[in-house]
Amino acid sequence: MKILATGAVAMTAVLATAGSSVAAGQDDVLLYDAGRFAPLGAGAGAVPKAVTYNEELVPAGSEIHVAQGIRGNSMLIDIATLGLDPGHTYGTHVHTEPCGADPADAGGHYQNEQGVVDEDSEVWLDFTVDERGVGQAEVHKNWLFRAGEAGSLVLHERGTSEGHDEHPPGDAGARVACFSIPFAGVPAA
Repeated sequence: MKILATGAVAMTAVLATAGSSVAAGQDDVLLYDAGRFAPLGAGAGAVPKAVTYNEELVPAGSEIHVAQGIRGNSMLIDIATLGLDPGHTYGTHVHTEPCGADPADAGGHYQNEQGVVDEDSEVWLDFTVDERGVGQAEVHKNWLFRAGEAGSLVLHERGTSEGHDEHPPGDAGARVACFSIPFAGVPAA
């Protein structure tokens, strides 16, 4: 099965069709969604789908594009950003909950193996923005999200620590922006 979705409307249709879960062994699934970052209070009191908590590092109007490709029991997550701070490195992780008014509302990092904080168990998509304001990262995993347990992509103020510096593994500093995206996954076994 091959599915290609672009934008929020098509993403909603794909997720409704897939029920936010995919069957192990499917041929190909590609889910795609995009958002434009807005500060809190920019809408009618609702939290924007792509919310910036720090407009110096993630200016209002900057964009994020996310694709999740699934083949069998593995996936590729690809992100691209436009309009961010040139030369800056952002730690970027998949979190468990959708974005909220408080940056902590996105929950913790999604962990394939509960309690394991490393780049094998989590999804780390760090990137450095080029001189045109473009950032890009991708990661391949030989596992799939558990359905309903991966709800957002959070941009952090600095690159992710692997624990070889003064920061604990997985730490990337303050949450500067968040993009709510219901990643596809498989039902828990």
